[in-house]
Amino acid sequence: MPETIAVFIPIIMVLVTGLVIVTFIYLRFREKQIMIEKGLTPDQMIELLKTKERDSKSKYHLLKFGILLIFLVIGGIVGNMIDRAYFTYWENSGGDRWYHNDPVYGVWFAFLGLGIGAVAAHIIAKRQEAKDLPK
Repeated sequence: MPETIAVFIPIIMVLVTGLVIVTFIYLRFREKQIMIEKGLTPDQMIELLKTKERDSKSKYHLLKFGILLIFLVIGGIVGNMIDRAYFTYWENSGGDRWYHNDPVYGVWFAFLGLGIGAVAAHIIAKRQEAKDLPK
């Protein structure tokens, strides 16, 4: 049974990715078709699309990505330190002693850091965008 599931995972991933790409292409085509039906000239269409792209683009993508990455790494390091300090131990299994370290808190703190970083990145980028607006 697990072999069957393992075979379907890449197939489903390819299908979903293809569906997203086809949907994006179709919606862009439909948007342009609606503009033509409303009677816009090609120059007006190009200008409308350029202004829409200009308004939706933020100059702070790298800033946001950097903040996310910093918080992700810091969260992973803090979680790993907590794992090593408090949850690393020897277990006795059938007379044998062995080292046991499951990095559970490292993973959870990395996700926590990612969430905190996302909020911080959003706030910082909004402040920077507000400073860039003409007065």
